Amino acid sequence: MQITLIFCGEPVNPPLLLFGICTTTAFVSMWMHNVATAMLMMPVATGILQRLPSTSQGTGRCKTIDNFCRAVVLGVIYSTAVGGISTLTGTGVNLILVGMWKSYFPEAGPISFSTWFFFAFPLALLLLFPLWGILCCFYIERDSARVLKNYLDKAHIKRELNSLAKDIFPNELSSLLM
Repeated sequence: MQITLIFCGEPVNPPLLLFGICTTTAFVSMWMHNVATAMLMMPVATGILQRLPSTSQGTGRCKTIDNFCRAVVLGVIYSTAVGGISTLTGTGVNLILVGMWKSYFPEAGPISFSTWFFFAFPLALLLLFPLWGILCCFYIERDSARVLKNYLDKAHIKRELNSLAKDIFPNELSSLLM
């Protein structure tokens, strides 16, 4: 969430906020399984999107808000897959590939965590930027900052982050005891 704050700008720039959400999700997905990352990041994304008004009216303003919501949700979903490519632990299929590599090619060198990372991390970066660009082109309109600035502000995101920080100590204590 702190990374998202760095990218969102002042006043909040919707494409940069989307980029922050995508990069945060991809980074977390590098170290956790994709499904767990999506389950972790969707409440963060919906927490940001809950500030936006309901889009039940048929105005162009509501279309902008609706498209931004779609972009954020799709950004979280696709960024988990992109980030999971980067490391062996990010996606279960990567570990299956390592097992198959060992059984089918025993004379070949093993695929280590660092070997995979140096191969796949640049690929993930090459996929992340076009993903963000495509989401911006299809879902974020040019005047979206004007429409969304009344509902999204950096102070709100900071308040949400601070409210999450209150729960950190009990979580750390319970994980230490386990």
